[in-house]
This record gives sequence, C-alpha cells and structure tokens, in this order.
Amino acid sequence: MSTIVIGFDNAFNETSKIMINIESPIAEHENIWVWDHFFSLVLNRLSDSEDKSQQLLDHMSEWAVGFANKMYSPINELHAEGAFKIDKNLRVEKKIDQCDEVIMIEVSSQADSWPTVHAKINDDTSPEKLSSSVIALAQYFLSNNTNFFRELPMHVLGMRKFYNDEMSFTSEESISGAPAFSFNLALKFYQDLDQKLQRQ
Repeated sequence: MSTIVIGFDNAFNETSKIMINIESPIAEHENIWVWDHFFSLVLNRLSDSEDKSQQLLDHMSEWAVGFANKMYSPINELHAEGAFKIDKNLRVEKKIDQCDEVIMIEVSSQADSWPTVHAKINDDTSPEKLSSSVIALAQYFLSNNTNFFRELPMHVLGMRKFYNDEMSFTSEESISGAPAFSFNLALKFYQDLDQKLQRQ
C-alpha cells in the first residue's frame, strides 16, 4: 500500500504552503486514477459548502480548456506557459516546519485491476484546504510525471461532462461514477486519435 500525505502549514491562509509526501511509490500510470478519485471525493465533500464544488470544478476546467490542445507540446514550452501551475499562489513543498493538519490518501494495489483509493480527511477540514489539496496533488503529479499532463486535461473535462449531464456532486455514486466516466471518455478520445494518426 502507498500513502500520500498532504500537510498544511500552520499559517496556510497566509503562506499557501502545502507539503506532499508519498510513502512507497505509486506507478506513474496510476497517478491519474488516484487523482481522479480524490478529486471526485472532494467534490462530493464540498457539495454541502454552498458553491465550493462548482468553484473547484470551474477552476480545474478553466486550466484544462487552456491546455487540452497542447498535450503534446514540448515540455520547455509548457513550463514557460505555466502549464504545471494550476494555482500560481500555491506552494507545494517536500516538507514544512510546522504542520497543523494532514489529509492521508491510501492507495492499495490490486492484481489485474486499478488500485483502491481511500482518503482520511478530518470532518472539520475547511473548504479552502480541501480545494487546495486537490490542486496541490495535481501540481505534484504534473511536476513529477510527464504523462500525467497528457492525461489530466481530458480527464477534468470528462468529469465536468459527467457532473453536467449525468449526476450531481451530492450523489455518493458520483465518487466512483465520475472517474469511471472520464476514464472511458479519455480512452475513446485516445483510440480515435490513434486511428486518425494511423490513417495519415
């Protein structure tokens, strides 16, 4: 089992510093699966906090729309355009001196299947920290896994379509339904793209 530890600086509201450590590596191809499930879980948790779910989805969607057609651009160009910084104010660190709250994501591998993802989140974790934890984890994966960038925009837009057309954030079924929907949509996109390239 791998554990992702997301810690918040004592003065998070002023510093915007978040620590991310991963105990035991997660296979790179599983990064998007883990992030999708954490994203859908947080959106479900935020659905009681006025429009916080929609604000987070809109923030991620705005980034995804901006970079969906640049998935295969050179890495140096993407860095120059700020593609790996979804929130330019958020500071993702390997360690912080004073941490006052932690979110833990447990990732359990399964033979011949995708891993299970379970998050331990305090009941009183603020909407701001929840939203920031999703963005921080995305930025962490973006900075450490090139393929994650090529997958993330399509997955975000797929999940947006799911919430718009299929099911509300408030439904418990959306926690697993949204990632599955986005995976199938992204898979079809890449299959169609591959066929198009083969015909050229």
